[in-house]
Order: sequence, then C-alpha cells, then structure tokens
Amino acid sequence: MAIRNCIVFLLLAFVARNTLCQNITPFFTAADYQQNFNPLEYLDVYYNLSSQHSDFNKWSLVELKALIEKLPNGSGRLLEIGSGGVISRLISAAHNFTQITVCDRSEKVLDEVRAFVAKNSTFDWSSTFRFVADLHGEPDSTKMETQLRGAIKDIRKCDVTQADLFAPSTAEVPAVDLVLSAFTLEYATQTVADFSTALQRITDRFIKPGGAIILIVSLEETYWHINNNTFHTLFIKKSHVEAALKAAGLEDLDVREFNLQSHQPVSLTENAVVSTPVPTCERCDYDAAGVLIAKGVKRMREIKIPA
Repeated sequence: MAIRNCIVFLLLAFVARNTLCQNITPFFTAADYQQNFNPLEYLDVYYNLSSQHSDFNKWSLVELKALIEKLPNGSGRLLEIGSGGVISRLISAAHNFTQITVCDRSEKVLDEVRAFVAKNSTFDWSSTFRFVADLHGEPDSTKMETQLRGAIKDIRKCDVTQADLFAPSTAEVPAVDLVLSAFTLEYATQTVADFSTALQRITDRFIKPGGAIILIVSLEETYWHINNNTFHTLFIKKSHVEAALKAAGLEDLDVREFNLQSHQPVSLTENAVVSTPVPTCERCDYDAAGVLIAKGVKRMREIKIPA
C-alpha cells in the first residue's frame, strides 16, 4: 500500500511539473525583449549580492578578474556585447581597458548604463564595488567607480542576430583587444548553428588578431524569468560552446563552470562535468542549470616571408 501511494505521488508530481512547464510561454523576439525587459528588476533579482544568486555573482567576479589578468597589459579597447545593465562585469576590466564600448539591443538597458556613468542610477552597486576592490587590494572602492565611469567611452545599440551588429548605425567601431559577452548569444539565438554563426561574425569583425573573447553562457536551460516575465534561452551544452569557439578560430581556451544547483564551481582539473539534470519536460528553469565562463584568443595572422 505504501509503495502504491508513493508511486501515485510521484506520478502526480511528474504530471504537475510537466503541466507547469507546458504552461510557460517564453518571450522569443527582440521586440518582446524591448518591451518586457526591465533592467532594474533584472539587476535586483540577479545582481544584488544579498540575493540567492550571490554565490554565482561573487564566483564570476573572481573568475573574470583572473581571466582579465592573463591578458596583455596596456590601454586597450573592450567591447561589451549585451550589457543587460550589469556594469559589475566591467569593474576589473577597467584596470586594463581604458576605452570601453557598451552595447545592447534595449534602449532601457542603455539608459541604465548612461545613468550609472552620470551617477544617476537608482541601483546600488556599492557592495559589488567593495567586493571587487577587496579582490584587487584597493582600500577605496570609490576609486574603482571613478575609473570605470571614465573608461566607458561609448554606449550604443546592437543586435547579435543581425549580420551587421550595429545596423542601421554607420558609425565605425574599430576592432578591439577584448570582447566580453554574458548571457547574450544563447538568449538571442534560436539554434546552436545560429549561436555559432553569431560568434563567428563577432570574432571576424571585432576582435584583433591576438585579441580575446570572454563569454558567459547559461548551459542546458530553455527559459529564465524576471518576476512575471519569462524569456527564451537556447538549450546549449558545454561541448557546443567549445565547438563554436574553435570553429570561430579561437584557441588557448580557458573554461570554468559553476553549478547553480549546488551553488559551487565545477572542478575542471578533475574532468568534472556540470551535473545539470536531463530535462523532465521541454523547459528548464535557470536555477536548475549551470553557467560557463570561457575565454578564447583569436589566432594571429600568419606572416609569409618571401623565400
């Protein structure tokens, strides 16, 4: 009797989960994103260091600092594609990159970045700046705020689904030493092939030979949400991302992973794999997925010396 009741309970739970999943209808299009994405709500839910996502946020800031410090020093150019209004990813970068261009397809997001630069943002980044300042051994976090505000030179609209990232603008955007893109390609594309094509275009057009890209990608999820709004994500695996990086001509790959279920990084030195579950329905919540940070360096052009 107890076994039968247990089986019935499991079946009911399975049906309820699938019913819930099937009733979720994510927004798919750029127009949906423009209309329904609220950057301040997004920041409050996902980037408040006191939120449930604080473990991941702190881990990602540590890893970004480590990856950026491996890049050549100098007053280089950085292009962030798909800001989301999240300026925290640029704090460590502002040490090495004094000319930062921030782009996103949402005017609301761009307005939020402009508000930060103008010191008018209502989102409080002070605890995040203090955290990163401690990582750098900097006792005065306000110096890092000033440094980042001074480094952001251009804020403009872009769309990774277009062949020309910045169309219809005709203003020239020079190739850069580093492209940084977080939670963008998998949110904007519909297939793994589209993801790979977008990455190839970005690499060919915007990364200098010897320059690098740092991607932050959600693994094995199909939607994410902000309060009552749910947004599409491409279901993509670590192997797909690595293959896309290699196909784009990127090498010297450095990949780090975080498991959002266990709130712990995944040890790649032990050849561990993100333990995200196989979906029991056609949609997976963001909180049941893993996140990958990957760095790749664009191959230098071969110089042929005449015989």
